[in-house]
Amino acid sequence: MNLETVAQLLGNGLLLGGVYAGLGIGLSLLLGVLKIVNLSHSAVLIFGSLIYWELVNTLGLDPILAIFPVVVAGFGIGVLVHRTVGQYMVREDSRTMVLAFFGILVLVESAAIIIWTTDTRTVNVGYLSQLVTFGSLSFPLSKLVAAGLTVLLMVGLHLYLTRTLGGAAVRAISQNIDVAQMVGIDVTKISRRVFGAGLGLAAFGGTVLAMVVSFSPQEHPRWLAWSFLVVILGGLGSTLRTLSAGLIVGVLESFIGFLLPFQYIYVVLYGLLALLLLVRPQGFARTKQREL
Repeated sequence: MNLETVAQLLGNGLLLGGVYAGLGIGLSLLLGVLKIVNLSHSAVLIFGSLIYWELVNTLGLDPILAIFPVVVAGFGIGVLVHRTVGQYMVREDSRTMVLAFFGILVLVESAAIIIWTTDTRTVNVGYLSQLVTFGSLSFPLSKLVAAGLTVLLMVGLHLYLTRTLGGAAVRAISQNIDVAQMVGIDVTKISRRVFGAGLGLAAFGGTVLAMVVSFSPQEHPRWLAWSFLVVILGGLGSTLRTLSAGLIVGVLESFIGFLLPFQYIYVVLYGLLALLLLVRPQGFARTKQREL
């Protein structure tokens, strides 16, 4: 393996990792703030991919501009789900929460199959399909855009959570929901916005995923596992550590896929995850407490 090959693999891995970070950020937000294990995350993600496919392939929208209506739709669905289900799950035990969101997963997956069938689909990204060359290295423009948008979004979310009054209220809820309510924070209103943002970010993950790979409605369990891998590795709830974890997973997959047959990628990555959970269960976090 020469230096040029290493650079190409590293670049591909970082771009792929940027996409993987985009898959996990919505899940990380709900875990970090509301302590909700959203099992329907991947179904919403693929539903977002399918809506994005319709907007780009059927309606001919620009592949970058089409991201915004998908995210808005995800946010709206999230607000609706919180009004009907999510707001009652915050104080429920984990078993009730898992069953409720598993039901939402089945509902969203079934709707996707009824509307779009189980066919594998590929988004026609148009001008984003060209290659961008840096010396002897070449990368698809679609991956550069997908990874770049994810990084911008995650940095913006981090700044919002850490530098604004609204972000301070969100962090207060994540630390202690009862104390936050006692000091006058409208817990229900902010929780609803956070839940909507979690599903909106899941839909965003679906759009960046659809930019770079083919997908189908029944394939979502794979991306749920990948999202959990990124979130757990990042330490549960930290925006920037989720980004770092996604980049690491992408680089590992790139090099493992080069050195070993494709079928071993999952075995090695999940083996590393199991080892990490045994040695350092808090992931990159300094403590086991979730942080934003």
